[in-house]
Amino acid sequence: EFIALYCTAIFQLLESPGLLKSKLLKFLIYKCVGECLVRAPRVLVTVSTSLLELVFAHEHLAIPIADLVQYLQSTHQSIKVAADLISIVLPLLDAESYYLRNAVVTAVMHILMADFRARDKSTTAAADEDGPNDDGPTSSSTSSAQFRPLSRQRRDTLFGVLEDRVHDVNSFARSHVLRCYRDLCEEGAVPLRHIQKLPNIAVERMQDRTSSVRKYSIELLCVLLEHNPYRETLDRQYYEGQKNHLVATFTAKKKAVMEDVEEQLNRRLSGLNVNESQIATNDEEREVELQKLERLLLFHTHALEFIDTLENDAIPLLIQLLGSAAITDVLESIRFFHQAHAFRLHQATQGIRAMLILIWRTDPKIQELVLKTFQSILFYKPQTDLLVAPTQAAQTLLTLLDGCTVSDATCLEQLLGVMKAKELVPQRVIAALWDLCGDNSSCNTIGHSIWLLSMLKTPPRLEVLLEHGLGARVREEHNWLCVRATSHMLQNWNFKDKSLIPDGIEPLVVSLQTFLTMIDETNLDWFDAAQQAIEALFHVCQFPEQPCGDIVATWSTALFPTDEDDHDEAVCSASELSKFVFILGHVAIRMAVYVESLASSVKEARNKLQHDQSKADKEQSSMEDELGLHAEIEAEEDEFLHALTQNDLVGRNLLGAYGPILIRLVANEDGIFDDELIKEASTVALCKFMCISAEFCEKNLPLIFTRLKECQQPSVRSNIVVALGDLSFRFPNLVEPWTSHIYARLRDINVNVRKNTIMVLTHLILNDMVKVKGQVSEIALSLVDEDKRICELAKLFFHELSKRGNNPIYNMLPDTIGRLSTSATLSKKSFQEITKFLLGFIHKDKQTESLVEKLCHRFVTTAEVAHWRDLAYCLANLSLNDKSLKKLVELRKLFKTCLVDDGVFECFQQLVSKAKKFSKAETKETLDELEHVINAIHSGENLDDNENLLDLPHKKPDKVKTPRKAKKGKESTRKQNVSVETENDENAADAMPKRLQRKARKPTKAKEFIDSDDDDDEDNDDEEDDVAGDDEPPAGRSQPGKRKKADAPRAKATHSKKKK
Repeated sequence: EFIALYCTAIFQLLESPGLLKSKLLKFLIYKCVGECLVRAPRVLVTVSTSLLELVFAHEHLAIPIADLVQYLQSTHQSIKVAADLISIVLPLLDAESYYLRNAVVTAVMHILMADFRARDKSTTAAADEDGPNDDGPTSSSTSSAQFRPLSRQRRDTLFGVLEDRVHDVNSFARSHVLRCYRDLCEEGAVPLRHIQKLPNIAVERMQDRTSSVRKYSIELLCVLLEHNPYRETLDRQYYEGQKNHLVATFTAKKKAVMEDVEEQLNRRLSGLNVNESQIATNDEEREVELQKLERLLLFHTHALEFIDTLENDAIPLLIQLLGSAAITDVLESIRFFHQAHAFRLHQATQGIRAMLILIWRTDPKIQELVLKTFQSILFYKPQTDLLVAPTQAAQTLLTLLDGCTVSDATCLEQLLGVMKAKELVPQRVIAALWDLCGDNSSCNTIGHSIWLLSMLKTPPRLEVLLEHGLGARVREEHNWLCVRATSHMLQNWNFKDKSLIPDGIEPLVVSLQTFLTMIDETNLDWFDAAQQAIEALFHVCQFPEQPCGDIVATWSTALFPTDEDDHDEAVCSASELSKFVFILGHVAIRMAVYVESLASSVKEARNKLQHDQSKADKEQSSMEDELGLHAEIEAEEDEFLHALTQNDLVGRNLLGAYGPILIRLVANEDGIFDDELIKEASTVALCKFMCISAEFCEKNLPLIFTRLKECQQPSVRSNIVVALGDLSFRFPNLVEPWTSHIYARLRDINVNVRKNTIMVLTHLILNDMVKVKGQVSEIALSLVDEDKRICELAKLFFHELSKRGNNPIYNMLPDTIGRLSTSATLSKKSFQEITKFLLGFIHKDKQTESLVEKLCHRFVTTAEVAHWRDLAYCLANLSLNDKSLKKLVELRKLFKTCLVDDGVFECFQQLVSKAKKFSKAETKETLDELEHVINAIHSGENLDDNENLLDLPHKKPDKVKTPRKAKKGKESTRKQNVSVETENDENAADAMPKRLQRKARKPTKAKEFIDSDDDDDEDNDDEEDDVAGDDEPPAGRSQPGKRKKADAPRAKATHSKKKK
């Protein structure tokens, strides 16, 4: 009671806001409360009750009392305050403020931590599973003097609270619970039976829509890995072997016990003496041993479940998150895979390979973490700063390269190149890779080692490459991996001038020629090796046309003998013919590139020579520039280069002589060349020939597009699509008329063809090689493709397209909606999914207002109910402001007939309810008016009997072309009005299209008027964002002078056209 007097005085001081402004006085108050609780623990209830009353009675005490509680926890570890009041605090989990809910979760976490510390000092590991009673032993420390371990039931209840809060409606609250779980795991305060639930909780939260929740869920997985209760490695094979051994042992022990019991029963039945005490002792020992085996078996079973959850559930999701737009997702996923690799999770290798592509990310944080992670994985021991042996590091690199796809190998090359440039690769590892290129290594090991050395931009050792990369053993085994790796290393050899290449390169060139002329080779790996070998020849040879000409001549002589006697009997296999046309195509394209590079080098040398001239010469040079002499010289050089590539490479030259053969192979008019390999190789070769010559390209484009449409082989169609992308860059004017045929491949039955098509079109459109037209609706259909990769590529296309400055998505949206709505193959669900995605790019108010008007005008262009519903759905998914809502009220005549349909009416109701959620005070009146109009029209009320469609404000009324006679007199206008009123009374739904037909010269003019807005938008670009329409009169006002002036030339042109 004496101590309580001090507490009462302290609480009176807390009630004064002015006193708490002094930091010193506030600290002394906190210290006094702490001393009171230490000296007289019985005042705890009084203090707790008083603090709660003060919080509710005084607004200014919320933060000070929170600081007081934090001070008591950090200084005196007064967990018992929270533990005893937990029943009072838990109802706050239903509070509206997530701050309160987070505070309760924090209190629960600290209670569980204190329980673990007290239990760890006073009980055994078995007691942790069984749970002590409330009157169990306590520690002698200050903390345990105030806190006794919880019962098992109460502890499970608190863990249940945390599990429930993981599904909180607020993302900050969900993140906070995951952080608390992470802290508990780091402390080791989570029992084994609850650890089994945490991986599933983390996996579930990794699919959360909020990036912060995903971040802390991955952090929780990393902590679970680091502090797992099993062992330092999570190798599935080890635990499966241990489990099988325990199951066999447990079964044998149990069988022995049953046999012993059966023997004792038989002895008793036969009347023999039995030592009861000895039997009881043996039974107890066996029971203890069986329980121990059962616990071990359960432990290994839980370990396998833990591994299964990580490998089968977590890792696939984390691989997806590596491609996330949120940087935190990517960074945390990288850290997880680094840790998973250290714990030897088998599926972690997939994540490591998926991380390779991140080297192309431009974000410095991601790139830096990727480099550090791979440096640690490749060259350091797990979770240490010690370097592994160079031979082991080399083997790790070989394992990583083995099984890589082409894209993975490209990413690995970039990664190793950056690491080498930043000196992150030890020189001893490079030396170990060269050591693997010896007689004691297999050809595959030699090939992978040379390839890795090439990726590391290591200067080649010509004698090693000649002896082991292209040696006799490689020729005997036909190991094309070594040939490809050696060629790749020669391509990465940097030198300033080819004349400085050492003489030792000649034997390598001869060896490459030998491999390229192995006619009887049937291995398909030859094609990859041959491509790399030809690239290497053009890179290292000073005159590459000589060895390449010899290679083509050798193949030609072998396949097409010149002896007249053997000519009719000469037959070549499909494999040989495919290889020959492949060499023709690749040599041709490389020769064209080589010629252009020579021309570029000549220009650079000439410019450098001109730059070094004297000042006097500069004056003369400037005069020549004014006269255009230099430009004329450059034009002549360009013309000479064009003639060289057009005529000599594909015309009269050795390669040009085989053009007709390629055309015949691709056309296959006689059906002789049906082999798939021949079709594929000849098509690619012909496309490469077309990239060289514009005349050759123009001549053979019909053939290529015919094969694109009719060929039944998906690989051929896929290759043609890719080649057309290159041809569009090379000769855009030639390919442009055929663009619709490329778009048609978006509906190909083969997934790879569709994927390549959308990638090519994305590349062409975003690089302004193909103009965005109405055909872009075909790409919009890819948003609902059955293949997920194609859907993601389509979304990426529209995201990139939306970043352009001329509002392309807004300009093409009305036409796209019209095309999608009339599509016979598109379901209602797919239409809604596509349009909802596209409408999400409309953010500007002016664009929304204009789009509302355009969509409303489209209601009168169709009598199909399904089209009405589609247009109404689009309106309902726009973010409408006050002006847009007023525009809907003004244009109600256009869609009032459509509101008789329940589907259209439901969309308009959704539009109103959505607008009400985000409406402001000034919008409420407009919303009420719109809602009244919609309900009244749907119920059958006739709001405006005296109005007709002609009185409505159109965006560009001057484009509605009427006969010249209708403009001269008033009688025609009156007749039109009477006609409109009569038709409205009979059947408005069918009358509007007919009325428009009578007004216009042709039935399609009304539709042309609507569609014409889209074309204008493309030309005006951003101007429509600022002005809704330059020639549109304000609502409620007419400008007959301007309209008459604007209509005059159109009417004149129309009249002349009609007479014609």
